[in-house]
Amino acid sequence: MGSAWQGLFGTDYGLFSLIGILFMLGMGVFFIWFFTRKIQQSSDEHARELRAGGAKPPVNNGHA
Repeated sequence: MGSAWQGLFGTDYGLFSLIGILFMLGMGVFFIWFFTRKIQQSSDEHARELRAGGAKPPVNNGHA
């Protein structure tokens, strides 16, 4: 087990792997934060439109 940690922290390819893993985890956290923020903004805007009375009837796209 010690050689795995030594390979991860003590070699070039281990450090690059660690950097890649940390980068991807950071991207995942960023995308979760970004999308939840955008979804919340969209739902707040939609609720504001409904309260203002600007609700339009749903469009019939040829479906019953």
